[in-house]
Amino acid sequence: MKKNHLPLFVVAMVIITIGIWILQSGSENESIASKVTEILQVAIIVVLLLFGIIFGLKRFKSLKQGLPVEDELSTMIRQKAAAWSYYISIYVWLGALYLYHESNLGNVIIGGGILAMAILYGVFNLIFSKIGSHE
Repeated sequence: MKKNHLPLFVVAMVIITIGIWILQSGSENESIASKVTEILQVAIIVVLLLFGIIFGLKRFKSLKQGLPVEDELSTMIRQKAAAWSYYISIYVWLGALYLYHESNLGNVIIGGGILAMAILYGVFNLIFSKIGSHE
């Protein structure tokens, strides 16, 4: 399999897995916490799918234009976005740890923390790709 087709293959596999998961789930006597957990899981999957689709489309666009798939600027932007999202997510997890001890919604807090990390990375990647990476 070509390296350029990998993101779209992963997205297709995730969509198939979600379809199987939705077909097998669903009982009518679910608690509110389990419904919130499922909604959070779906939100995480949707965010990851959007990132995968955007990433795959950017690769195909670069390939059509005859540009290299990875260049130095995009690598630097990706690394800087990852570093900033890591630093900020440390504080997110600190807040999540406090909430974890104050409530009994452990799964929801962990899922929310993972979703926050993905959103932070996407936001920083978007910001740094628009303004550039000034080191």
